[in-house]
Amino acid sequence: MRNNHKKTCIVFTTPGALEGGGGIGRMTGYIVDQFEASAAKPDTVVLDTRGKGSVWMSPLYLTATLARLGWLAARGRASIVHINVSEGASVPRKAAIQFVAKLFGRPTVVHLHGATFIDYCRESAVGRAMSRWLFRHCDRAVVLGKEWSGFLAEELGIAPQKIRILYNAVPDFAADGLEREPPPQGATLSLLVLANLSERKGIGTLLHACEILKQRGVRFRLTLGGGGDVDGYREMAARLGIAEDCSFHGWVSREQAHEMLRSHDMLVLPSTHEGLPMVILEALAARLPVVTTPVGSIPEVLKHAETAMIVPVNEREALADSILELAGDPDLYRRLSEEGRRLFVRLFDIGAYADALNALYEEMQTPERRTGLPEAATLGSGGLGSAGLGTMPPAAPAAETSFTRMEPR
Repeated sequence: MRNNHKKTCIVFTTPGALEGGGGIGRMTGYIVDQFEASAAKPDTVVLDTRGKGSVWMSPLYLTATLARLGWLAARGRASIVHINVSEGASVPRKAAIQFVAKLFGRPTVVHLHGATFIDYCRESAVGRAMSRWLFRHCDRAVVLGKEWSGFLAEELGIAPQKIRILYNAVPDFAADGLEREPPPQGATLSLLVLANLSERKGIGTLLHACEILKQRGVRFRLTLGGGGDVDGYREMAARLGIAEDCSFHGWVSREQAHEMLRSHDMLVLPSTHEGLPMVILEALAARLPVVTTPVGSIPEVLKHAETAMIVPVNEREALADSILELAGDPDLYRRLSEEGRRLFVRLFDIGAYADALNALYEEMQTPERRTGLPEAATLGSGGLGSAGLGTMPPAAPAAETSFTRMEPR
């Protein structure tokens, strides 16, 4: 944090901070880096709400974070508190952050990342009540897509005028014009998955699809990068007879992940629940064709056979067929590669994302706009309408409510 206290200072509360927070931590890191490179250069502080070790240490991290947040707010060092939340235990932790921020009169953004947040609220009355309190007391709510904006407004009763849809974004690490050619016919396919290995990410379905590929005589090499149940899926691969075709790397760094995205033939992510996976956005940036499922915000931004291959959830045969179709059709491969890259440039570059966040922060610090919110914006040249994917309507038809999609300035 810099010494110029008059500048805007954004306090991010993120589980595990920048190193141990998984996708949320990585997204926060991208934002902080982009702010540092921007002309506005707002100050940033990242507070860890969970810690990186045992779950039993989490209350100590949270207590320390609450104390530091109170100290920053009391000294006028916190302009806005940006609260990243998912589901489960994340909700009461972030409710405590919200309470302290409001105790000192600080405006808050609650940024929802949880892929299973809706299920969590519907299955837990206590979780639903805490979530409702959290979002009703924030100044702005940021979500990853229409599914979550509709849920907040229609089921939790959150004022739709303060809900903003902002898709994830990543740096353009492939801006050097990386060339991407279809795999030669008959060559060994190099398949890549980068995820926390779990059934939510569809890893079991992927391994069974690879078994089908092998039974059909297809040569492939599956690279699995990420933590999670590595040993369990290694054993599954052995049972399915594909162990020698799989490479388990465990956790990989950002640089290693980028190199893998450059060097493989396609990214495969057959998840059962998602928000908007950053690895898909990184693949689009690298012109790497994607095979995935229609969950979370994925079907809002990707179109089958134009910007990605979309297969049904838990359908191993369909997944194997889609991989083979993409590998065997050079025109399809080139179309996904190039159209995916164009979509990334339009919607998912971190520079435009940071501009949109800065606009939101400025709005929250303007007294006349903090409560009197503007009407929902229609999509402009940077929105989905110009991407050839249809438009995101400003109103959700079922509830006659409106949600603003944040546009870069």
